[in-house]
Amino acid sequence: MIRPFRLWDVALVARLQREGVPLDLETHLTWPHSPLGMAVMSHLLPTRDGTHTCIVDHKEEDGGSYGLAQMRQRSGRNEYIITFIAPSLSSGGGAHAIWQRLLNHLAVQAGEQGGQRLYAGLPGEGEEYQVFRHAGFVAYAQEIVYRCTNLPQLPKSSPLTLRPQCERDSWGLQQLYAAATPRAVQTAEGSGQGEWELLRQRWLTQPWRRGYVWECAGEIRAALQVRSTPTAHWIRLLYHPDDLNQMDVLVVAALMKVLKGIGNRKILWAVRAYEPGLAAALGGYGFIPLASQTLVVKHCTVWAREPALHPVTALNGKAEQAAPTVRYHYE
Repeated sequence: MIRPFRLWDVALVARLQREGVPLDLETHLTWPHSPLGMAVMSHLLPTRDGTHTCIVDHKEEDGGSYGLAQMRQRSGRNEYIITFIAPSLSSGGGAHAIWQRLLNHLAVQAGEQGGQRLYAGLPGEGEEYQVFRHAGFVAYAQEIVYRCTNLPQLPKSSPLTLRPQCERDSWGLQQLYAAATPRAVQTAEGSGQGEWELLRQRWLTQPWRRGYVWECAGEIRAALQVRSTPTAHWIRLLYHPDDLNQMDVLVVAALMKVLKGIGNRKILWAVRAYEPGLAAALGGYGFIPLASQTLVVKHCTVWAREPALHPVTALNGKAEQAAPTVRYHYE
């Protein structure tokens, strides 16, 4: 059976988290909590970070099978991302079947919660990718995470102006996203709805998101998003493909925003394969490759509720079924 995490599962999760696979580099590299810590926290404070933990607990005479999976809701969005699964496929003992059951369960759970898409980040395109593919997931991008190890001296003043993002930037960001992002990625991410929006965050919600834009001649040409936790900054940069000659100054301006008034935290920069020139520019400012992942997505089932059909009396005295007049759709 698959059931939600309960406090009596602490010992089981403590064991399984040593045998599992992280499936989202941002969560794995920036969040200070282990899968067990996240499970306990979300159980005690279920509305804080939208984390769901489920347990496979199938007891048999020969010992049974056990598994663990976690997903969390992306802040302010009808989307979920799988962050961890255990045991690893290499452990044997029916791990492939456990993964299939967990992935199907998470997809149903996400859909029932109104989730439109379910994401994960896989370590390459090996066994894990094959299991996800059989569960209905599709790969849409490759991503490399760079870590700053030796930041050079930055100028005292920014080479260009990155101003704080505001609500009126929504249309300009949509246009920039359409120009900078391949069509397949737009389809996978729902045309970027919410990907680059800064929604009002609940108190104590992590990571803390900041956004900046570079506006030139009334047009948004680049957008910087920084997601910060107590241990790290996670950076994404969206830029117009016609501005590759501005890459160095964009990186410098971004680093100055990230470092302003912030203590000692890891600086991580996620770069996708379709973002030309960015990796080379980062190499000049002390960044080296740290890890990579294959981004996959599954579009969740849209649940619909049909109204009950009640018999009504027709003019000829016979009972007939009334035609439905209302249909509720949940997305």
